[in-house]
Amino acid sequence: MQSGRPALPARAHSCYINNMKALIFNIQDYLPWAIVGLGITFLIAALLRVAFLSRQQAISLDEKNKALEKETSERIAAEETKQKLEVALLQGQKLQAIGTLAGGIAHDFNNLLYAIIGYVELSREDLEKDSLIYKNLGKVLEATHRGQDLIARILAFSRKQHHEFDILPLRTTILAALALLKPTIPASVNLAFTADINPHIFGNQTQLHQVLVNLINNAVDAMDGEGNIHITVTSIPPADPLLKQLPNALEKEYCKIDITDTGHGMDQATMERIFEPFFTTKDVGHGTGLGLSIVHSIVEEHKGHMTVTSQIGKGTHFTILLPQQVAGATR
Repeated sequence: MQSGRPALPARAHSCYINNMKALIFNIQDYLPWAIVGLGITFLIAALLRVAFLSRQQAISLDEKNKALEKETSERIAAEETKQKLEVALLQGQKLQAIGTLAGGIAHDFNNLLYAIIGYVELSREDLEKDSLIYKNLGKVLEATHRGQDLIARILAFSRKQHHEFDILPLRTTILAALALLKPTIPASVNLAFTADINPHIFGNQTQLHQVLVNLINNAVDAMDGEGNIHITVTSIPPADPLLKQLPNALEKEYCKIDITDTGHGMDQATMERIFEPFFTTKDVGHGTGLGLSIVHSIVEEHKGHMTVTSQIGKGTHFTILLPQQVAGATR
């Protein structure tokens, strides 16, 4: 017996050979198309990969651009804040120098006035009270007393006088000042006051009244006795951007007093000088130029800050910031 695979019949063997040849021919026919299909598949995969990488790169570039824009804006804001702080510091130094000079001159001038008053009063004692010379010397005394009042205001600006400070409810304090002011304001001026809160500050009520009187009277003059004045009181947190622009601002909550008017406004050159003593835009004989300088001095004595924005024909906006206190605290 012979072992191994049994031999196929001749006819079956022939069929098998023919089928294999047909299969090979079919594979040869479809092989180019298969290669083309694989090529297209690889090409699509490559394109998708490139598109994905391009998308990722675009996202990365967009994020970098946003980060660069943010960094640029922060640098610009920091530079603007630095410039504002430098301007504020320079303004403070200038006011301090002017105040020191004004204080020295005021003392010497005050001594001269005392001598004039003394000699005038001695001269009047030797005159009849109904004489013309007696009356004329009385006018001299009136002028010297006005001079003394002016010197008192100069000295109030030039030195930090000691004033008694108490915890004051700000809204109530402003209402009291407005009650005194309203009878002196023309009926054609609409004075509005808005305050949803009544925060407390350490301050001197008389000085705060003086601040409001000066600012409101200036607003009335700027509107030629006709227009709107609006006063608002709000509270701002320690992280408020406005505080970051101010030198020596405390890390605490502030009371914010906004005073706006519909007057003729000021240009930039005028705004840069309004807090200087003796600078005034009023006609001769209608202003000493000490009102706003004293207001600025009072606000600083209250550890506060004062800013102004204005535009010709669009009114003026004063902002006063005062540190807020808790009722019952000590200074």
